[in-house]
Amino acid sequence: MASSSMITFATVYCLVAASAVAVPPATLQDTCKSAGEQAVLCVVLLSSNPAAQKTPVDTRGLAQAAVMAAGANATATAEQLNQLFDSDDIKTKSPDLQRCIEDCTQRYQSAGTFLSQASSKLDAGSFDEANVLIAGAQSVVKLCQRTCQSVPKGELTVCSKNVDLLCGIAASITRLLLQH
Repeated sequence: MASSSMITFATVYCLVAASAVAVPPATLQDTCKSAGEQAVLCVVLLSSNPAAQKTPVDTRGLAQAAVMAAGANATATAEQLNQLFDSDDIKTKSPDLQRCIEDCTQRYQSAGTFLSQASSKLDAGSFDEANVLIAGAQSVVKLCQRTCQSVPKGELTVCSKNVDLLCGIAASITRLLLQH
């Protein structure tokens, strides 16, 4: 009798423990809700990704795709800024703009590196570390935005905003992985 009640207790305990575990989002829309105001952008960005076609969705695959998109955008922005900095007409620009371009080139290169490392951490299942690296990438992008506040708004601001938004989406999906 005692062993029967122990088995019953163990079974109930396991069921209760299993029900306390967070359930992964079933759909891309559910996953992208974690991105808050950027949910629509998240769906557009990730809807063609194979990870979004699974039921339930492959949350790790979606996080990886978002990190890769942010990294590609950061790297492209760094290259664009580097070309601008290396051009002859940079000398005709204001000192503030020159400083902004030089500073942001380095920051976007750093953001690209952070995001590449975050991608590796996601592959390894180190979601905490990936999240820290994504936050680091987002921070250096925001520092670029602050450095360039005195520069008239233009193409640089749009690029900064894109990387910032993509990092936000990547971070929100990666946080879902931490809950599971």
